[in-house]
Amino acid sequence: MKAYDIFDRTLTVSEANGLIHDTVEELFYELSIEGEVSGFRPASSGHWYFTLKDSSAAIDAAVFRSFQMQMMMPENGDLVVAKGSLSFYTKTGKLSFIIREMKKKGDGGLLEMIEKRKAYYRSLGYFDEDRKKPIPDEIEKLGVITSPTGAAIRDILNITKRRAPSLDIIIFPTLVQGDGAAENIAMRIRQANLFDACSVLIVGRGGGSAEDLSCFSEPVVIEAIHDSSIPIISAVGHEIDWPLSDYAADKRAPTPSAAAELVTETIFRRRERLEKALAFSLSAMNEKISDYAARLEKCRHSFAEFEKKILRLGGRIPSTSDLGRLLQLRVLNAETTLLYTEDGINTLMKKRLEDKEKKLDELLSESRALIENKMNTYSVLLKDFVPEIENRVRIRIKDNSSRLSALLRETEALSPLSILSRGYSVTMNSKGKIIRRAEDAAPGDEIITRMMDGSIKSIVKERI
Repeated sequence: MKAYDIFDRTLTVSEANGLIHDTVEELFYELSIEGEVSGFRPASSGHWYFTLKDSSAAIDAAVFRSFQMQMMMPENGDLVVAKGSLSFYTKTGKLSFIIREMKKKGDGGLLEMIEKRKAYYRSLGYFDEDRKKPIPDEIEKLGVITSPTGAAIRDILNITKRRAPSLDIIIFPTLVQGDGAAENIAMRIRQANLFDACSVLIVGRGGGSAEDLSCFSEPVVIEAIHDSSIPIISAVGHEIDWPLSDYAADKRAPTPSAAAELVTETIFRRRERLEKALAFSLSAMNEKISDYAARLEKCRHSFAEFEKKILRLGGRIPSTSDLGRLLQLRVLNAETTLLYTEDGINTLMKKRLEDKEKKLDELLSESRALIENKMNTYSVLLKDFVPEIENRVRIRIKDNSSRLSALLRETEALSPLSILSRGYSVTMNSKGKIIRRAEDAAPGDEIITRMMDGSIKSIVKERI
């Protein structure tokens, strides 16, 4: 591209970056820069990446693996003199110092200063274990002092929402690096204490270079943590980072995510126990219902057997009409016998017949009296037996009713509806499946919330 074309037309980003790349590569080929190593991080490729800085500026630096044979691996805080060239990466617009030679000149001022502060505050007893306040098991409100736009607050909110969605969280927004960050952090700590706003404070941020994290080692922050009446958890950077706030705080968490898990542990375990107890109660209730249903069926079967016995006993007593027909049949047989008797004995037989008739009348009268007596006896027995059966049936029904009432009371106590009457609710999707986590419901889904006296149907607007 010709030089006069630069100002005569609008450049694309690619053209502008290409122009910067060519200029930097040609003009800044051989430089010698002195600075302090910060944020040193070896990559899996074998290259070294870090920042060279002084008291007022910093530049990204890299040492490729092919140039490492003639130099020692630096450490954060080393003061070095590095030789190399500037490189501009056109895809991202990032300027880096590519180092070919590097020698250690002395110790960096930042780490030396932090070590001196650590020794000073340790001598004052700021780091003593016996002055650290315990983190309460029951946390009603959690305070978080961090950047409102950083990764740390997102990690903390995501974890607390998953493990303890009912936990109240107060965010105290603050700067977490650069000028004024230390004073801002200390002010937020004192504000939380002034209003007694929470049970526990998490003070922290995500990872970064030693320079980025240095505000958490400033005296104003250390003294604010020491003076706090609210227990403080320091959660700064990654597990390998140890700013002085980690020593002064009542509890150190290696990362903001670990701090969120720490403060939600008791609530999370209680939720787990409650869910297990609910599952056990439902199982026990179903088992009880099945047991009592089997008992009720057995009682019904016993009652049917009693009814069959009553019917069989009633069938054994002959009726009056049956006895009458039996006597008529006997008389008819006697008359038929007389018709076949010879005339010679008619007179004798007539007399005997009269006697027989007389006796028959007497017998008939006696038989009728006997039958009536028998019938009266059987009727009395039947009347006495029926109340006894009815009484036994009533007793059995009463016993079973009492057992059933006890079962219903126990079932009601174990019922999820009883739990709902105490202010809880159950949320299900449109298919009736219980929603246990927020991620099970997507925006636009229809959900049904079951309460004690009914249900509410709603549409998910967003997950928060």
